[in-house]
Amino acid sequence: THTHTAHTHTHTSTPHNTAHICRMDVAGHSVIASGGYDNTVRLWRPDNGTSWKCFQHADSQVNALAITRDKKTIAAAGHGQIRIFQTHGPATPVSSWGGHEGNVTTIGFDEGSLMFSGGEDGTVKLWDLRHLAEVYSEYVKNHSAPTYHREFNHQSPVTCAALHPSQRDLFSGDQEGRIVRWDLRQNQCTEHLIPAPDVPLRCISISKDGQFLAAANSQGYCFIWAICDGEARAHKRLEVQPHGYVLKCSFSQDGSLFAATTSEKVAKVYDVRHDFQLLGTLSGHTMWVWDCAFTADSRHLLTASSDKTLRLWEMETMKPVLEMNGHQRAVTSVAMNDLMLS
Repeated sequence: THTHTAHTHTHTSTPHNTAHICRMDVAGHSVIASGGYDNTVRLWRPDNGTSWKCFQHADSQVNALAITRDKKTIAAAGHGQIRIFQTHGPATPVSSWGGHEGNVTTIGFDEGSLMFSGGEDGTVKLWDLRHLAEVYSEYVKNHSAPTYHREFNHQSPVTCAALHPSQRDLFSGDQEGRIVRWDLRQNQCTEHLIPAPDVPLRCISISKDGQFLAAANSQGYCFIWAICDGEARAHKRLEVQPHGYVLKCSFSQDGSLFAATTSEKVAKVYDVRHDFQLLGTLSGHTMWVWDCAFTADSRHLLTASSDKTLRLWEMETMKPVLEMNGHQRAVTSVAMNDLMLS
């Protein structure tokens, strides 16, 4: 194990069901997962909003979720460990991966064999998934879990992380308001960004074309950088939620939209191609909106809330078209993979 250290409009309405949501293929090609404070991970049908599977995530809330590109594996970040579920497998984890102390706060996959995670212990860890099949069988036989193969030391609790589409750079944010850029080939820190010193970062998102980097913080702002020739240059500061928190932010798959969820029960959507002009405010949740994810066609946004529900919003009208009920407590994380793979 190697360790490295870093020196407008508002829309409010009731959801109505629609039979052609997102053009998603509901015969198993869409994976929608959610988790939260009821210690479960649920999978959902996108056509009618029903939960078709419930995984048990015992002894810990779910802090973050990620789905592999092939949709076969779901990773759930909890307290002190990462649990791995098979989409069409048993209702319990097929393996549990230790290595972090305290809460694992962020998790994600690259397009190949890499999983990354970050946590309150101040580290970002990289995990090799090339032998995932062997991991499954070994865990079943001996209950032995894999270990991370690389580690970066943030020197402060890590709150968020995102992988650049080039797959070469990993950006991570921490409790002290720092963003660190890690070169995964050279295994070293190559850049520091500090948008607001000592203000905790809540989320980092990178546009699919790699042109923009966004970071949300606990003072209600989203900071946008333009990435030119490999260098991040300050572009814009969005005052998303005065006197509140921005909890999560995300770019749409086609790069045209940017969404931010807030502690004030709403999500806001911005037009990236018109310099992040506010397009609309999504109102309907009755408590904090913790997380969001765009569909692959960028036509819908899924949100998760403390009000125990998920809502699917149509971007053309900024109205909800589906509400998903089933969680018994706050829903704090959501992940979706509805990409059609050749």
